Amino acid sequence: MMDIEALKAFRFVVELGSISEAAERLNYSQSNTTIKIHKLEEQLQTKLLYRHNRGCSVTPKGEELYHFAIQIFKTMELAENAMQDQENPTGSLLIGSMETTAAIHLPTILSNFCTMYPNVTLNLKTNPTSILIDKVLNYELDGAFISGPIQHSLLQCKTVFVEEMVLIYPGHTKNVSIESTNILVFRVGCSYRFQLEKYLRHQKIKSYRIMELGSLEAILGCVAAGLGITLLPRSVYERYVRYYELQFVALPKEFSFIETQFISHLDNPSLSLLHFKKMITKLNAND
Repeated sequence: MMDIEALKAFRFVVELGSISEAAERLNYSQSNTTIKIHKLEEQLQTKLLYRHNRGCSVTPKGEELYHFAIQIFKTMELAENAMQDQENPTGSLLIGSMETTAAIHLPTILSNFCTMYPNVTLNLKTNPTSILIDKVLNYELDGAFISGPIQHSLLQCKTVFVEEMVLIYPGHTKNVSIESTNILVFRVGCSYRFQLEKYLRHQKIKSYRIMELGSLEAILGCVAAGLGITLLPRSVYERYVRYYELQFVALPKEFSFIETQFISHLDNPSLSLLHFKKMITKLNAND
């Protein structure tokens, strides 16, 4: 039988990419963590990690074990939750979100949840929609705010916002030609990028240039500086126009509205997650 502490150490090494960082997180010594990983590899008779100068990376077999480990620890957490006071959950809750939703809509939601349930450790991770869906399916996130609509047999999906999408231009520019400027977007997997490219195809524009950027502030700052244009929710424009010199152009109706859904795995009856979803539903009903 696998040592649960060794499996926990392995999980943190995979997530942090470093034995020393995993040891620090778990309050183990580095040598003890290394020994646990070695024993786990010996027991399973397979190499789980590649060691290199930059730390560690997971092998294909290690990747497979990591997904099992996530499910094992999730099951343990659910068992603990089942023993709890139903109205006062404890433990952890890991929520994912698109960066735009995290910046505009989530501060109030997260603040309210932390006030109502102070014994739950709440963490937020931002990623594009496609990655968030995979992480929820693999139990790496308890739930996530994604761009929809989507349907999946293993997911519970609920629309929580409807965003009006607009093209955002530099504020000091009167006439911007899409074909002669950069399209500033998040990396592949971002639903807003997909929507923008869909619109450009509809307009029969083929010669645009794409510039990928890693954060919302970087995209808006570069738009304001005249490096290009982007497609984002109007709520983002209204929040940031006070900080950046921007203007927007409305899109045709068929491209202008995108649903934001909250998704969770059907097999993840976490008590903390249940209370989080109830709170979202209540807040949404009050809007």
